Amino acid sequence: MAGIDDLLAASNDRWSRAMKKAQGVEDIGLGSAVKSYYTRYLPAGALALLAAGTGAGILIIGAAPANWAAYLSVGLMFATAGIFIGGLVYNSKKVAPAVRLATVNVLFPLADEERKYINRQIAGKAPLDHDHLPVVRAGAVQLRKSLATQLVFLPAYAFLFAAQAANQAGRDTLFFWVITFAAVAAILALGLLARQFRRTGRFLAGTSGG
Repeated sequence: MAGIDDLLAASNDRWSRAMKKAQGVEDIGLGSAVKSYYTRYLPAGALALLAAGTGAGILIIGAAPANWAAYLSVGLMFATAGIFIGGLVYNSKKVAPAVRLATVNVLFPLADEERKYINRQIAGKAPLDHDHLPVVRAGAVQLRKSLATQLVFLPAYAFLFAAQAANQAGRDTLFFWVITFAAVAAILALGLLARQFRRTGRFLAGTSGG
């Protein structure tokens, strides 16, 4: 029995430390920050950068209808750089202040199986652990912050792959399709991240009453 008691004591200690770290962890506007990015800043910025980069490509390369792929490639590369730099600024100024986090990962004291169980709860695949709900909610907040950051930066990679595909248009057919597939995969990944982001938001909203 001593062995079981030791295991229970260790488990209680891990959860006690996690509960302390979970205090004050809160999502205070990640949804609004990501929504504003995708409905305002990203579309307007991407279009402006694409147009400016394409225009610069025409001036550098010289106007000729046959060079359309090169113009597009320069424009997309210009947009890629701008989106990445803009993402750094937006993540720092808008995303980071929209969440209160602990100084270290709240789930760090827990065992691997305990962390996995928390993730299953957030995904709706396991019953809710009401005894440790603050820790589970803190885990959801941390996950939502990570997803928000990825959602801000991933569009830059989609534009980068698209730029490479445009650069290879009419040259290396195999490489063109490989890069095009990568661009499509990045777009699909955005959709999956957005779905998971919304799911964690629903979880936090559904458990906000304790």
